[in-house]
Amino acid sequence: MYIKIIKLDKVDSTNDYASKAALYGAREITVVSAKTQHLGKGRMGRRWVSVPGKGIYASFLLRPHNSIKEINYLPLFSALATARFLENILCKECKKNKHAEKVKIKIKLPNDIMVNDKKAVGILVEAKTTGKKPNFVVVGIGVNINSLKDELPEHATSLFLETGQKYDIEKIFPKLIKEMVSVYADFKKEKIGHLLKEVLTFNAGSSVEEIEEVFTSKNKTGEVVHFV
Repeated sequence: MYIKIIKLDKVDSTNDYASKAALYGAREITVVSAKTQHLGKGRMGRRWVSVPGKGIYASFLLRPHNSIKEINYLPLFSALATARFLENILCKECKKNKHAEKVKIKIKLPNDIMVNDKKAVGILVEAKTTGKKPNFVVVGIGVNINSLKDELPEHATSLFLETGQKYDIEKIFPKLIKEMVSVYADFKKEKIGHLLKEVLTFNAGSSVEEIEEVFTSKNKTGEVVHFV
């Protein structure tokens, strides 16, 4: 699978950069990452705080052929990939650091990830459509890695705050890319039910039907994916 990684020191928004690249014909999967963002974006017009050099701030340019209905699940499945990533690196800490055993990873619908019941990850999915099919999709993921308490919003956290460990961002970032590629491959093969069942393992709901209701009900459409 083709993967191109663009690394920047700073940018207004990795999502905006990836969207512009898409308009100029960039292929999937193009990954745009930056050490900081001046205008990091969150869902519903909120701002994402990007502490310089202390987090993962990345956007994935995708060109799926799935239906619009299935595209609505991409924020959730991106959360699944990120939860896998967190589980992978934090489980290694369990063997070295007794505090890591207390870390709980939960997907909070529609696409937040909570670490010990505090928000550590933000995901924003923006899609450009042509008719009833997506032209391209940009998945923006922000992960608080080494941020300090006074650098984050009141109810947010970072991996450092929860484990007491500092992480080498350059070393762990490829693990996130690997999980995103894996989940996206299943998504393109329309293995929706399989992915939804795995989401449940991260305490995202009581049943697949409950999750489907969130992502298909009329009042939720447009709230989980920003269509432009």
